[in-house]
Amino acid sequence: MIPLRLGALMLVAVVVQVTVFSDVRILGVAPELLVLLAVMFGYWFGPQRGPTAAFVIGLFWDVYLPTPLGLSAIVFAMVAFAVAASGEELFRDSKLQLAAIAGVGTFAAVAGYALLGEVMGQRGLVDLEMLRVGLIAGLVNAVAAPLTRPVLAWSIGAQSGFGGASRSMISSG
Repeated sequence: MIPLRLGALMLVAVVVQVTVFSDVRILGVAPELLVLLAVMFGYWFGPQRGPTAAFVIGLFWDVYLPTPLGLSAIVFAMVAFAVAASGEELFRDSKLQLAAIAGVGTFAAVAGYALLGEVMGQRGLVDLEMLRVGLIAGLVNAVAAPLTRPVLAWSIGAQSGFGGASRSMISSG
């Protein structure tokens, strides 16, 4: 049941990203819902399950993008792992820290996507526009990060906590 819920969440997120957020612009930048989920998978699910879930949602996103298949998946998994690995020693689950993690993680994902894309032959991804997109998307995701908690809790069937994940869903900071 839990993999079905998590898969449904990922599928709905991809559909929302492709349909709704393709037309929404905040200072000229589309919200990066899938990056936010990848970062939050690392934060809430830990270093083992987080990168795996982030990789899967990245593959879903890669099917839609014109860049090489697997580019988003690799970047999402690396960012989720970095968030999960660093988070085990740094955080006390406050909303401010959650927002900071989402913002920095989103910026890292945008920059990592551009850098790895350049390495894989996708020219023109690394420029000043990438910095602007990363900063704006990071700020948007920092604001939206607290909204992910109840959705992710539902997706894995947690009533009061994540049961074995690196962070308790109970703590509200």
